[in-house]
Amino acid sequence: MDPVRIGVVGTGSVGSTLGRRWAETGHAVRFGTRDPERADVRDLVAGIDGDVAAVAVGEAAEADVLVLAVPATAVEPTLSGLDFPGVLVDPTNSYPEPGPESGAERAARLAPDARVVKAFNTVGWEVMADPLLDGVAATMPLAGEDADAKGLVAGLARDLGFEPLDVGDRSAAVHLENLARLWIHLAVSTGDREFAFVRATR
Repeated sequence: MDPVRIGVVGTGSVGSTLGRRWAETGHAVRFGTRDPERADVRDLVAGIDGDVAAVAVGEAAEADVLVLAVPATAVEPTLSGLDFPGVLVDPTNSYPEPGPESGAERAARLAPDARVVKAFNTVGWEVMADPLLDGVAATMPLAGEDADAKGLVAGLARDLGFEPLDVGDRSAAVHLENLARLWIHLAVSTGDREFAFVRATR
């Protein structure tokens, strides 16, 4: 797909993996962080080929797509004071118990002008780095109210190697978070993180 300006808030395993892979596929990536000059952040950026930089969170939000690659508890302080009208991707999960509202509902409440899409929450960063498992593309379910926003995020998922699956509007986000809790349970109980759910049809 055509290059997209992507802001990734967070430089942990999920944020760094998604940002790296999108930059390598030709998108412009800005990592939003509280300290862009931190040594590990500088090392991250230096090790990625493509249009990539580390900036303050507010500058990262000057993008077409903003990805909240932060813990669920950090979503509210991250969005506080941000005026973001673009596509807001929520990959957060509350674990082990669900919160009073889904992450997508929380993001929509805190960023009312954004077009929220729930995605990239049902696998670990290892699969984000390589979604092809035994020759089969991992399924990436996504949910949201806006069809165009979901289409854009679906394209970004395909660029990483996923097979996107539209599961419906924002009310379906809770089911994706329950699926993520199952994934986490299996990863912890088996010690295997390199697996994903795949939608297969006959």
